[in-house]
Amino acid sequence: MKKYELIFILKADQPESEMESRVAKVKDILTGYEGEITQENHWGVRRLAYEIQHENKGNYMFLKFRSNGEAITELDKQFRLDDQVLRHLIVVDEEWEDRNRAARLKRQQDSAKSAPVQAPVAE
Repeated sequence: MKKYELIFILKADQPESEMESRVAKVKDILTGYEGEITQENHWGVRRLAYEIQHENKGNYMFLKFRSNGEAITELDKQFRLDDQVLRHLIVVDEEWEDRNRAARLKRQQDSAKSAPVQAPVAE
Protein backbone atom coordinates (compact mmCIF):
# COMPACT_ATOMS: atom_id res chain seq x y z
CA MET A 1 0.00 0.00 0.00
CA LYS A 2 1.19 3.48 -0.84
CA LYS A 3 0.92 6.61 1.24
CA TYR A 4 -1.12 9.49 -0.16
CA GLU A 5 -2.05 13.06 0.70
CA LEU A 6 -5.47 14.48 -0.10
CA ILE A 7 -6.61 18.06 0.12
CA PHE A 8 -10.07 19.22 -0.83
CA ILE A 9 -11.84 22.54 -0.64
CA LEU A 10 -15.57 22.88 -0.01
CA LYS A 11 -17.62 25.99 -0.56
CA ALA A 12 -17.26 28.20 2.51
CA ASP A 13 -20.99 28.73 3.05
CA GLN A 14 -21.56 25.05 3.92
CA PRO A 15 -22.08 24.03 7.58
CA GLU A 16 -19.43 21.97 9.40
CA SER A 17 -21.66 18.91 9.15
CA GLU A 18 -21.04 18.93 5.38
CA MET A 19 -17.28 18.73 5.94
CA GLU A 20 -17.76 15.93 8.44
CA SER A 21 -19.95 13.99 6.00
CA ARG A 22 -17.28 14.31 3.24
CA VAL A 23 -14.58 13.03 5.61
CA ALA A 24 -16.86 10.14 6.65
CA LYS A 25 -17.42 9.32 2.97
CA VAL A 26 -13.64 9.28 2.38
CA LYS A 27 -13.20 6.97 5.39
CA ASP A 28 -15.92 4.64 4.07
CA ILE A 29 -14.28 4.44 0.64
CA LEU A 30 -10.85 3.79 2.15
CA THR A 31 -12.08 1.06 4.50
CA GLY A 32 -13.81 -0.56 1.53
CA TYR A 33 -10.41 -0.81 -0.15
CA GLU A 34 -8.57 -1.81 3.06
CA GLY A 35 -7.03 1.65 3.50
CA GLU A 36 -6.69 3.83 6.57
CA ILE A 37 -6.44 7.53 7.37
CA THR A 38 -3.24 8.33 9.27
CA GLN A 39 -3.64 12.08 9.70
CA GLU A 40 -6.60 14.45 9.55
CA ASN A 41 -6.18 18.22 9.65
CA HIS A 42 -9.06 20.68 9.16
CA TRP A 43 -7.58 24.02 8.07
CA GLY A 44 -10.91 25.85 8.21
CA VAL A 45 -12.21 28.65 6.00
CA ARG A 46 -9.50 30.53 4.12
CA ARG A 47 -9.34 33.05 1.34
CA LEU A 48 -8.62 31.47 -2.06
CA ALA A 49 -5.64 32.67 -4.09
CA TYR A 50 -8.01 33.15 -7.05
CA GLU A 51 -11.73 32.88 -7.61
CA ILE A 52 -13.12 29.40 -8.27
CA GLN A 53 -16.72 29.09 -9.50
CA HIS A 54 -17.36 32.69 -8.34
CA GLU A 55 -16.21 31.78 -4.80
CA ASN A 56 -13.37 33.65 -3.07
CA LYS A 57 -13.30 31.59 0.16
CA GLY A 58 -13.11 27.88 0.78
CA ASN A 59 -13.23 25.38 3.64
CA TYR A 60 -10.02 23.28 3.52
CA MET A 61 -9.43 19.69 4.68
CA PHE A 62 -6.09 17.86 4.57
CA LEU A 63 -5.80 14.07 4.98
CA LYS A 64 -2.92 11.59 4.88
CA PHE A 65 -3.80 7.97 4.27
CA ARG A 66 -2.56 4.58 3.10
CA SER A 67 -4.38 2.71 0.40
CA ASN A 68 -4.11 0.96 -2.94
CA GLY A 69 -4.63 2.63 -6.32
CA GLU A 70 -8.22 1.48 -6.78
CA ALA A 71 -9.36 3.65 -3.86
CA ILE A 72 -7.76 6.70 -5.49
CA THR A 73 -9.85 6.21 -8.61
CA GLU A 74 -13.03 5.98 -6.54
CA LEU A 75 -12.15 9.04 -4.42
CA ASP A 76 -11.39 11.08 -7.51
CA LYS A 77 -14.71 10.08 -9.06
CA GLN A 78 -16.68 11.01 -5.93
CA PHE A 79 -15.01 14.43 -5.60
CA ARG A 80 -15.62 15.22 -9.28
CA LEU A 81 -19.32 14.41 -8.93
CA ASP A 82 -19.77 16.51 -5.75
CA ASP A 83 -20.89 20.04 -6.69
CA GLN A 84 -19.93 21.43 -3.24
CA VAL A 85 -16.23 20.56 -3.76
CA LEU A 86 -14.38 23.44 -5.40
CA ARG A 87 -11.04 21.61 -5.84
CA HIS A 88 -9.34 18.41 -4.77
CA LEU A 89 -5.85 17.00 -5.15
CA ILE A 90 -4.52 13.52 -4.37
CA VAL A 91 -0.76 12.94 -4.50
CA VAL A 92 1.60 10.16 -3.49
CA ASP A 93 3.27 11.07 -0.19
CA GLU A 94 6.95 10.32 -0.57
CA GLU A 95 8.98 10.59 2.57
CA TRP A 96 11.26 13.61 2.53
CA GLU A 97 14.21 11.60 3.81
CA ASP A 98 13.86 9.05 1.01
CA ARG A 99 13.71 11.76 -1.66
CA ASN A 100 16.68 13.57 -0.13
CA ARG A 101 18.74 10.38 0.16
CA ALA A 102 18.03 9.41 -3.46
CA ALA A 103 18.92 12.91 -4.72
CA ARG A 104 22.16 12.95 -2.69
CA LEU A 105 23.17 9.52 -4.03
CA LYS A 106 22.48 10.61 -7.60
CA ARG A 107 24.59 13.77 -7.15
CA GLN A 108 27.46 11.70 -5.75
CA GLN A 109 27.29 9.28 -8.67
CA ASP A 110 27.17 12.14 -11.19
CA SER A 111 30.14 13.92 -9.61
CA ALA A 112 32.16 10.68 -9.52
CA LYS A 113 31.53 10.16 -13.24
CA SER A 114 32.48 13.71 -14.17
CA ALA A 115 35.59 13.95 -11.96
CA PRO A 116 38.78 14.18 -14.06
CA VAL A 117 41.13 11.24 -13.85
CA GLN A 118 44.55 12.34 -12.63
CA ALA A 119 47.65 10.71 -14.09
CA PRO A 120 50.14 9.33 -11.55
CA VAL A 121 53.12 11.57 -10.89
CA ALA A 122 56.45 10.11 -12.01
CA GLU A 123 59.37 10.49 -9.61
